[in-house]
Amino acid sequence: MVSALKQNWWVLVLRGVIAIAFGIVSFIWPGVTALALVFLLAAFAFVEGIFALIGAFGYGLPGGQRLLMVLLGLLGLAVGVFAVARPGIAALTIVVWVAWWAIIAGIIQIVVAIEMRKEIENEWALIIGALLSIVFGILLLWRPLAGVITLAYLFGFYAIIFGIAMLSLGIRLRSLATRIA
Repeated sequence: MVSALKQNWWVLVLRGVIAIAFGIVSFIWPGVTALALVFLLAAFAFVEGIFALIGAFGYGLPGGQRLLMVLLGLLGLAVGVFAVARPGIAALTIVVWVAWWAIIAGIIQIVVAIEMRKEIENEWALIIGALLSIVFGILLLWRPLAGVITLAYLFGFYAIIFGIAMLSLGIRLRSLATRIA
């Protein structure tokens, strides 16, 4: 698994950069309308889903791990499409969808991280990203009626930290690939 990840380190770096960009936008314009935030979340979930699917088939993962990555990708795509198709639905529904997406994504990422730890000593970046995904989802479920501005800040914080974790993992994998080559 690690050898395939080393070859595709750039996917993780790109995921990290995109997540950080979404996070920064959330902090710069916290007063965006609910509709704009719905589209922002839809785009993030959709892009994350695409990259998870790329990872599922591009990393050379064994069957069970590939299935988890496919599920993660399809979940991201479903959340993204739902948010775009039904922008008029109450923001509460979107908040709950995003919360469950983040929780399930975090659980899947923990499973992948545990597998990676068998091959990469002291690997922590994906576990941190996974735990942040779960905490983010739980916070959204705990306070679903919190304002859209609060959600924008929570999303921004989550996306930046998750992006840093993915960027760190991608850079570390690139470094490993360079040392071995």
